[in-house]
Amino acid sequence: MEPESGVVIDAPSEDAIFEAMGDLDSRDNTFLTIEQAGNGQEWYVVISIVEAGGFEIELRDAKTREHELYVSNDRSRIATDVTIWVAGRPAFAQQRADRLESW
Repeated sequence: MEPESGVVIDAPSEDAIFEAMGDLDSRDNTFLTIEQAGNGQEWYVVISIVEAGGFEIELRDAKTREHELYVSNDRSRIATDVTIWVAGRPAFAQQRADRLESW
């Protein structure tokens, strides 16, 4: 997970997403991107501040041809929805399984 400010969060949890959204501002940190680690990125999420207030959320997965775009003011709900969506990506699930096996 990487906001416009350049801070990278390796494990995008619901709490981390919620907190990163709170750090966004309308001047120099207007969006954050959550994307598949490594090469061959198949999916991403972009959460951007909307001038009228709230956030625009874009969810895209090239492999499954999913694309969703919506606006919401509820940071908690956005963080939950994004976490669930990311956890449902096949590539994310495989990466997580690989990390657990290496422990």
